[in-house]
Amino acid sequence: MAQPGQNWVDLEGKVINEALDAPIKATLTLESLPYGADIRVFKSDEETGDFSFKVKENKEYKVKVVAKGYIEIEEKIKIQSVNNPLVFRLMPSGAGSILRLDINFIQSKAEILEDSYQELNKLLKMLKEYPDMEIQLEGHTDFRGSSSANMRLSEKRVKAVKSYLTEKSVSPDRLMTKAFGGTQPLTRENTEQAKLTNRRVEARILKTE
Repeated sequence: MAQPGQNWVDLEGKVINEALDAPIKATLTLESLPYGADIRVFKSDEETGDFSFKVKENKEYKVKVVAKGYIEIEEKIKIQSVNNPLVFRLMPSGAGSILRLDINFIQSKAEILEDSYQELNKLLKMLKEYPDMEIQLEGHTDFRGSSSANMRLSEKRVKAVKSYLTEKSVSPDRLMTKAFGGTQPLTRENTEQAKLTNRRVEARILKTE
């Protein structure tokens, strides 16, 4: 018969950006307490922020969550036979972090679709909570088609996002823009989903204070 604490159970969760609810690729270090006899390191998924790993039931662990450009957090958790998913919320710590924004436009145009306003308002909220923060809005398109047209489109789209924020009283001095066109695709697969993945606007944090 297995002794208490010897059963392994699944522990699942997610790492997200506190301000935007966006997924974060982070490194999680798991250390059993009190002596650190069991130490493991794993990562959350870049696209979803999800993680899953096995831990010993009835054990207590220290979990450290670290991601570039974010304030690291450390928590103690007690493992039960059934565990609720963990959610680790990280806040930007300074320059370097890139936030992938879920912003949609009318096809081949720079007109922002209404379903993107919620995401834009999350970004707006973050900028208001951090009044010294400066960001660079970076526009990307699919790499297919005319490179010059893609560059112009990505430039118009980041300027549209900047206009939305400045109209909500964010100083334009805090918002840099940069267009990449299709020069930095996340994937080169020839599928509709791949094209949607490559068409994106990102916010690079330049300064927090």
